[in-house]
Amino acid sequence: FWIMVFPFKMGEEYGWAVIRNINLIKKICFKFIENFDDPKQKNLLFTGNTGLGKTFLSSCIANELIKKGKNVLYQTAPVMLDSIIDYRFGKSGSTNIINSILNVDLLIIDDLGTESINNMKFTELFNIINTRLLNQHTITKTIISTNLSLQNLYANYDERIVSRLVGNYNICYFFGDDIRFKKRNM
Repeated sequence: FWIMVFPFKMGEEYGWAVIRNINLIKKICFKFIENFDDPKQKNLLFTGNTGLGKTFLSSCIANELIKKGKNVLYQTAPVMLDSIIDYRFGKSGSTNIINSILNVDLLIIDDLGTESINNMKFTELFNIINTRLLNQHTITKTIISTNLSLQNLYANYDERIVSRLVGNYNICYFFGDDIRFKKRNM
């Protein structure tokens, strides 16, 4: 499926805790893939600092589901919300944007929290999350990755959004050292 390579020595700050944590997250991801068609299977929320493998893991899951014939849409939060706003203001004539986001088998929203948020984007984000949850009987799932902690999500977004995330997503906390920095210094 995938191999996670963590270029750090066991004696460093996090040590075995990082390996135990990523193995737990890996089990959650395998279960997500195996039970994708089960309406009871929760979505995934990946949270943690930069460079810990959240986007990589999302891509691995996407690849496995594509192999199973599922449709996947990957988009960063800023680009996705800007595309929707452009459509709403008539800058883009394609209704496929909204339809794809709401109905694709797996929607991956990467980098939530990096978008400049305003009331319109906030409303669109709520509508996406809520509509996909309501449509879960049609087997649509969502993976959201963010560098924000749950506390910061509550500070940046309305309780209606965070409540839905906490209640309907398996929350996977990533911690450790930035893998990109570690690779660079090897």
